[in-house]
Amino acid sequence: MSAESPEERLDAAALIIGDLQNLQRERRRHFLPALLVAVIAVGGGMVMMGLRTDLLHQPWWQLGVQCVLWLLCLIIFPAIGLGLLFPSRGARIGLAASAVGLTLLATLGVPHEHGALFDDPHFGAGCGMMIAIYATMVLLLGLLSGAFIQRRKTSAVYWISAGISLTALTAITWQCPMTGAAHVLPSHLGVAASLMIGTSLIGILVHRRNVAPGSEGDSSGPTLTSSGTQPGSPDSDSQA
Repeated sequence: MSAESPEERLDAAALIIGDLQNLQRERRRHFLPALLVAVIAVGGGMVMMGLRTDLLHQPWWQLGVQCVLWLLCLIIFPAIGLGLLFPSRGARIGLAASAVGLTLLATLGVPHEHGALFDDPHFGAGCGMMIAIYATMVLLLGLLSGAFIQRRKTSAVYWISAGISLTALTAITWQCPMTGAAHVLPSHLGVAASLMIGTSLIGILVHRRNVAPGSEGDSSGPTLTSSGTQPGSPDSDSQA
């Protein structure tokens, strides 16, 4: 059996690259409309419920951090989860650590001399409910758009779930004027963390049912993702 010629190897590589480029284009076609719907849904809810009156009176750096969180939760995290971006392992660790630190700065700020950091010692049921509503809206959008089954790697689910919970948290940060840790920790951060765990579990369940080999429904043939590609088709997930 003769070895493949260089021309044949180049043709195979070109076919694989072409398949990956088509897959990326298909994912972008799914991502951009979903992003627009998410922005309209969350933004509409924020406008209806009203923004905090001191939103633009926050320290400039804190408002800037909140804008960075919007970028992370609406674009960067979902793009990684969907396979549109493939940062290195170190970059992914840095993104996750930065998101945690920026979230604390965006929601709590820095301690004030008069001790306002520890004001408002109560659980705000209204804030927790709004975070849950925002997260549910974006989660339903992710389920309907097939966001959790676009990649074979289960780790992609966590990036999408982080984007969902961070979106809800950043939204309530622009609505609730309370910055005391006794309020923010349980009513904002605690609820958002719980929702991230919940959305991750839902995402993993959906992912395994639709993508994992041997999952229910595979008996009739390979499972297709919402983009119409087979989970076993060439994918650059190995880079992520």
